[in-house]
Amino acid sequence: MKQISQYKFAQHYNYNNPNDIVELGKKRYLTDDLYLIRSSHKVRNYSYRADGTGGTEFKFYPCWKLMSHKYNQVREQSGEYQMCIMAFSCQDGDRQVHLFRREAFREYGPQTASRYLNVNGIFDWLYYTLNPINFRHANGNLKRGFRNHLITRLNGFAKDSPITIYMLELLISDIRLGKIKSSDYLISPTTDSLIDKVNAYLLHNGNIRECPLTHKILPKSHMQYERLSGLTVFIQHGLQLTDYGYHQENGVWLKENEIMIDGTCYDSNTVEITKCDSCNTKCVEEETRDGLCVECLGRDYRINNYSHRVEESLGFDRRNKTKTEPYMGVELEFQVDKHRQGRLYTGDKLQDHALMKDDGSIRNGFEIVTRPSGYFQHINKLGSFLDDLPEYIHPHTSCGMHVHISRTAFTWLGAGKFTEFFNRLDNKQFIKAIAGRGSNNYSEQSVDMDIKSPYNVRARDRYVPRYNFVNLNNSKTIELRIFATPADRLEFEIRMQFVKAMVEYCKPAQHTVSLKEQTHYKSFVNWLANTTKEFKQLNNFIKESPLCV
Repeated sequence: MKQISQYKFAQHYNYNNPNDIVELGKKRYLTDDLYLIRSSHKVRNYSYRADGTGGTEFKFYPCWKLMSHKYNQVREQSGEYQMCIMAFSCQDGDRQVHLFRREAFREYGPQTASRYLNVNGIFDWLYYTLNPINFRHANGNLKRGFRNHLITRLNGFAKDSPITIYMLELLISDIRLGKIKSSDYLISPTTDSLIDKVNAYLLHNGNIRECPLTHKILPKSHMQYERLSGLTVFIQHGLQLTDYGYHQENGVWLKENEIMIDGTCYDSNTVEITKCDSCNTKCVEEETRDGLCVECLGRDYRINNYSHRVEESLGFDRRNKTKTEPYMGVELEFQVDKHRQGRLYTGDKLQDHALMKDDGSIRNGFEIVTRPSGYFQHINKLGSFLDDLPEYIHPHTSCGMHVHISRTAFTWLGAGKFTEFFNRLDNKQFIKAIAGRGSNNYSEQSVDMDIKSPYNVRARDRYVPRYNFVNLNNSKTIELRIFATPADRLEFEIRMQFVKAMVEYCKPAQHTVSLKEQTHYKSFVNWLANTTKEFKQLNNFIKESPLCV
């Protein structure tokens, strides 16, 4: 099951041994079409003679050649001479591949969509074709180590080897037949998705995809990108999309009843097409507001530049805010599968409270940035937004939630306690449980950030990392960057309650224990237990957490 490279192949076969691979003058068939022969490779060598004159000599190197009947039949019909698909030698430490015709191999050899075929993967296929292996025990179960070898192959040079494809087919067959226990999937046994089961069995390291047309599961290298019905998807290499009812328009494959409007695909039988009253462009009736398309609706529906300052457009929101309560600003990153619909939903729900902005860390979506406001206003507006969140707007592992807190909420000591709390390594698991994620490239802990950091930044104008859990580089706010984007109102309320509680907790004269104890999560949990009414959802979450039970 191990991957066999050209080096390992050469250790088993030597051209000088007439019994290796194929006897002289005979063919060794690998498939009905492909066969190996013993031959030689001609190399042109330009050299100088003894008398000083130049000349061209030809040298012949013994080698094996991989031939295809079909390939050479096509060449003969065109009046051309026969050619090999591949010529290679393995003798006296010489492991040369003299010729490798990739295009011919892709067409007449084992099928793959790879643009660059790995030659070692071809030697893997040759070896296991010449030396078939049984992947099962006598009782019919897959052999021990099958999973790890398959994962290694799908992520290594043998991903294009037909042996790897055969192993993947064995796995899929056993999962379909129920031969592999659901406990091996590490997911719910009630899932209906075969690709989820295969991915789970392979520990999500298999680098595989499922074709939406044939539903065949193959390595990614055997798939190709196509634009189907407006979406970029992986499909099985070599399919004729016209056989599946598609026709091509401007580089996009569409069904008979589908139309494209500004990059989005619609079913012409279910939507009403109209024109914008302002710009006269074609659009879908349900994606207009008062006769205007999303591009003409103005500020609340626009995707603004990343550097745009929301408070300059929307101002500060003083509604539902007490005098002692600090201003907060919330940033939420989302993947958005349908941009136009996503902009309309967001603009409708968050009008006058937040704007959408570009963000380079989001592959396909936008960032929602609120105006500075009080805690309860954020809970009401963003909670309503998350209550009915459509499936085409969703969090992703690359998406996060950041909260800016006015510096006026903290004394120097309070800001120091806040900073040290989030950078203490012994608080890491507690923070991760509430935040919904751990450290990443945009948010990480640092043991160098302690109770003195906020004061040192201001007093000495020191630079501190922006991508710390606590960003101290802004002049008017302290930014908390720990959270994953919430998927619903409850997650959002728990995380916002955590922010509000930490601001309260870090105020002076709140505790009788030492500063070192105050910045440990257990001290915070004890303090929070006496404020159950104000932070009910957060308290309940912490009580049910394995860290605190």
